[in-house]
Amino acid sequence: MSKAKYSIDLIKQMAECDANYIRLLKLVPQLSIYRDITLSKYDNREKEYGLVRKRNSSNVIKDNENNSDEVKVEFTISDLINSNQRIMVQIKILENFKYTNTLEIIQKPELKKWITNPSMIVRVYHDASTAEVISSQGHKNFQSRYPEINSMMYQSDEKMRVNAFLGEWLTYCLKFGKSVEAPELIFKN
Repeated sequence: MSKAKYSIDLIKQMAECDANYIRLLKLVPQLSIYRDITLSKYDNREKEYGLVRKRNSSNVIKDNENNSDEVKVEFTISDLINSNQRIMVQIKILENFKYTNTLEIIQKPELKKWITNPSMIVRVYHDASTAEVISSQGHKNFQSRYPEINSMMYQSDEKMRVNAFLGEWLTYCLKFGKSVEAPELIFKN
């Protein structure tokens, strides 16, 4: 009995990426200003997030408080057992372009004893309202489909699985995440 070949379910993949975009907008409210810039004329909402536009052609938005190009959101998702440490998720905007952002999502501290911490680079497309994993755990350039036997030992639907994992991770963060600045603030769907 032969196995049926994997066929790409493009509708399911796009739905997952679109849902990840919505989750990221909830977790990183600063992203909504980039969306607004993409979808309409630039307005004064940057003051709401403490951001200003640099007066050069790079389209980078700066954080007023730190005077750096880095926009970062951190929150806790759990406490380590028998320790005062917390498990943190950090989402950092690495690159800003006219219609896209590149985000780095990492979990700290490193839990090497039990598992490898998730680490992803995600490209956010504001014009298409979607977010796609472009790198996970150092692996990048995922193909839509892999042969059953391949040198990287990927699943046939590796790209779909990585984006689905991002969706599960972001959903967990929305459900259990607490702000570092205001621990009583819990993200709500």
